Amino acid sequence: MNNKPSLLRTALVLGGTAVAAVLSKKENRDLLMNEFNKAKQDPNAYKANLSEKASNLTQVAKDEVAKAKEDPNAYKATLTDKVKEKAAPVVDKVKGNEGDFPKNQANDQEQVTTFDDEGGTSNIHIVTDHSNVTANNPTAVDKNKLK
Repeated sequence: MNNKPSLLRTALVLGGTAVAAVLSKKENRDLLMNEFNKAKQDPNAYKANLSEKASNLTQVAKDEVAKAKEDPNAYKATLTDKVKEKAAPVVDKVKGNEGDFPKNQANDQEQVTTFDDEGGTSNIHIVTDHSNVTANNPTAVDKNKLK
């Protein structure tokens, strides 16, 4: 019983954070203001339009659930194929970009930090594959020298 107010507060904070993140983009704010203005101009028509959209979505959802119940394995295969089809351009783009970044310039770095009793750092160094980084940074250590 005591957790319900804190759960409600947490939900409100998370919801407010999500709304703030969405509204942080100008285009999202503009879309929201356009919808708000539509609702102010003709509230009854806007309400009817939203009800129609909701009923359409409900029907689509019922159809999808019926398809899934009818033959789960076929539905899963079809859904997997659709996802692969839609993801193919992104995968191709990522695979195409692999050659753009030379492997000798890869940024493989490991930071090692030890803390003293005061909470500060007493020994920080960067382990890297690149000798030019170690030449320019006195706290960097070449990975090959550690072996």
